[in-house]
Amino acid sequence: MCKHPNREELERKIATKELSMTAAAKLANSNKATVSRHMRNCVASRVRESMRPEPIKVQGLNVVNALTTSHEKTLDILTDSLNEGDRRTALLALQTEIKQLELTAKLTGQLNEAPQVNLLMSPEYLELKAIINTTLAPYPEIRQKLGDAFSKVANE
Repeated sequence: MCKHPNREELERKIATKELSMTAAAKLANSNKATVSRHMRNCVASRVRESMRPEPIKVQGLNVVNALTTSHEKTLDILTDSLNEGDRRTALLALQTEIKQLELTAKLTGQLNEAPQVNLLMSPEYLELKAIINTTLAPYPEIRQKLGDAFSKVANE
């Protein structure tokens, strides 16, 4: 899907609901799962990247540049205090460095603090899995085919 010649148009139409993922899959000579995965992974990451804020200047202050300068000074203090045997100052500098790294990672989008949900451990998924297994227990060949189909989708 990423290399399709009409990728941008298909993405736009899917995003604006002009086209369903199923219809887009047919046009792209693909399947719905591939289109869905493309929209979820590739398109979403490009949207996130395009929405990443530029460093904000406050009264002539560039926050990222200021953090970079502060980071350099903190490392100098850390090095000097270690060379002088001043472990207390070294630990304080290290604590400051950790806070600066965390703030820089947040500002540059390298630290994602959004909650992560493991669907495979959710009660709803486990209940659905149990229902499917119980229902298909008398039909081992169908159960095997369904398992193969799920594996195929998971590997795409």
